[in-house]
Amino acid sequence: MKKETLLNHLKAFDPAVFGLLQDEVQRQRNMLSLVPTVNAMSPLAAYLVGSPLAGSSIESCSARHGNAAEELARTRAAELFNSEHAIVRLGNIAAASRVVFLGLLQPGDTVLSFNLRKQEHCAGLNYRFENYGIDPEAQRVDWDAVLAMAKELKPQLIIFSPVSYPRIPNYQRLAAVAREVGAYLWVDIGQCVGLIAAGLIPSPVPLADVVSFPTGDSLRGPEGAVLLCKKELANQLDTAVVNSGHTALYANRLAALAFALHAAAQPKFRAYGEQVLRNAKALAASLESRGATLLCGGTETHLVLAAPAPNVDTTDAVHALARMGVQTKRDRISTMRSEMVLSALRLSALNPTTRGLKEEDMTLVGQMLARVLSGGISAHEEDDIRTVIAKLIIDKPIFSEEWINTEAMASIFYPEADTNEVHEHAASERMNIIKNLFHKE
Repeated sequence: MKKETLLNHLKAFDPAVFGLLQDEVQRQRNMLSLVPTVNAMSPLAAYLVGSPLAGSSIESCSARHGNAAEELARTRAAELFNSEHAIVRLGNIAAASRVVFLGLLQPGDTVLSFNLRKQEHCAGLNYRFENYGIDPEAQRVDWDAVLAMAKELKPQLIIFSPVSYPRIPNYQRLAAVAREVGAYLWVDIGQCVGLIAAGLIPSPVPLADVVSFPTGDSLRGPEGAVLLCKKELANQLDTAVVNSGHTALYANRLAALAFALHAAAQPKFRAYGEQVLRNAKALAASLESRGATLLCGGTETHLVLAAPAPNVDTTDAVHALARMGVQTKRDRISTMRSEMVLSALRLSALNPTTRGLKEEDMTLVGQMLARVLSGGISAHEEDDIRTVIAKLIIDKPIFSEEWINTEAMASIFYPEADTNEVHEHAASERMNIIKNLFHKE
């Protein structure tokens, strides 16, 4: 059944759900999101999620004997990140986190965690969490201070997650700290996974015992999560997967994940990552040139932490930006001094890059953000900024065709065709994918 027919039937049969769908399409098209966890799924991955594979599931598979889709996704994850073992049957990062806890720790164990990350995933579990963070003055991680804290606390597990740290971590020092105190090291690379997959920033996989990441966000795949681990931990983590109820396999999501991992190994994905880094630097430079304060001295990843002026409430800034068509997220960043917590907007170049924005666009976005962060925006100025943002994104798709691998499509359909015909067909296929999956009705 064609998409138009399906939508007409949905509109007639269930106008309430149809309205929700239309509202979400409008929101995504008309709102520029700078939230790190918000990014469009690849159109081909989205097709696989909604394909006939959605009707295929296999119950009660053992951890080491899944179906073909799981094996393909697992093999691709291990190869892409050069990992000894991969687990891919996880519905989200919270589920993956609980698997790690159950697989590595005993009740009452001590966990030393950067910004207390993963404590939110421990409902019903009994661990003692201790925090470490950035040095409040230098706004960098002081690894000597982390070592001293680890020696004092003797944790069984050390966690590092750079979701609120826009610099390149020193994974060698962190691994040395874990080894010195006999702790497992778990790194959740979060929305940096795409840059790591593309080889654009260092990977913790060779050094950490466990690495986790979500499969949406910067990988632009389906909702889910992956665990990578050393081979010595494979059996206990596989057992934790089964014991915590992750036995149902959904072929559509696993196939979409396998596709996303394959796409992440291609030159076009690296080009996407390079543009993400350029866009993040352009956003940071624009904010700083307009007087905004950047935590941690700027960015080396997709992430920018922009602090409001002292007289501006961060929550108020988030709400004001939303009224102007920009979605942002407030963050509170812990430091090595428990009484000092820093407030900032956690901004990412991931979604703007997916939509096709370039450095000059991010420079303009930074200028608008800096006006809000400085405070004292009038209603008239809000209208001006809303107009600027609307003009910027009015013709931007949810997923730019620039990032779709069309070369293979052209060679499949026209292996011996002349160059013009190949390019015309590829362009047509790109437009059809975008139109069918993301067209504004």
